Amino acid sequence: MQKLLFISMWILVSGNSFSQNIAFNSTELYPEGVAFSSKNNTYYVSSMYYGKIGKVDVKGNYTEFIDDADLVSTVGLKADDKRNVLYVCISDPGVSTKTNPATQGKLAKLAVYDLTTGTRKFIADLGALNPTGGNFANDIALDNEGNIYVTNSFSPIIFKITQAGEASIFTTSSFWKGDGFNLNGIVYLPEGFLLVAQSNTGNLYKVNIKQPTEITKVETKAIAGADGLVLGKKNELLVISNIAQKVFKLSTRNNWATANHTQEIATVNTFPTTGVYVNGNFMVLNAKLNELFDPKAVKTSDFMLQQIK
Repeated sequence: MQKLLFISMWILVSGNSFSQNIAFNSTELYPEGVAFSSKNNTYYVSSMYYGKIGKVDVKGNYTEFIDDADLVSTVGLKADDKRNVLYVCISDPGVSTKTNPATQGKLAKLAVYDLTTGTRKFIADLGALNPTGGNFANDIALDNEGNIYVTNSFSPIIFKITQAGEASIFTTSSFWKGDGFNLNGIVYLPEGFLLVAQSNTGNLYKVNIKQPTEITKVETKAIAGADGLVLGKKNELLVISNIAQKVFKLSTRNNWATANHTQEIATVNTFPTTGVYVNGNFMVLNAKLNELFDPKAVKTSDFMLQQIK
């Protein structure tokens, strides 16, 4: 009897633990970015393949939210509950149903939509600021004044966009040159700086908001394939590696001059990209983009927000 009770309790606990992951389905969606609105208690996911924006509720029900002809591949997302808007990175890496030779590797825009209705407010053309270089608008950070920062993975640039839609090159650095994907995940810290990940080297960099040419490398172990960055509790950062298919927790004692690795956890599915911090837990998007970029791969429709406690 005690043994049966123990087994029943183990099944219950295991089931509850597993249920914290949010599995959702949408035909060949391949979402690269995720945002969370605490006001709406809703996740928003992008689509590298269709360019659409969808909503996922806490039970894993997916519904289409935005279908805009100007969205080629949607990448990084950021929900801004204060202003009731959703920021969306638009690019064309060549794997979308809307891919075009004129935009592939050149397109970089930031679109802003009403978080409730999905109505478009404006689009800022970031690629026009870098007409002779490669462009891939990837990830988004938002500072306390409402300024938006977007990484360019194909050129060593961070863009800045105001709430009025005025775009500029915020900073650039020779640190961020090289083959393949360079700048990727980005977060803002209220102490007045950005942290940004460089995928091809696995390095993290710290950028001063007030003096954007002041860029320093965070002294820590490199994480190959560093993709999204997610801030947790104070002095805690999650770095997601799409190559290692793991997430790495980092901590600091000196305002990110240096950082220590405190934990690493494998993801359930392939090619994790980014995540959000919700109710004290990290929710990491298992995007499976390896299937999309491999023309021979079988395409699937099941994706997951994996809880990392």
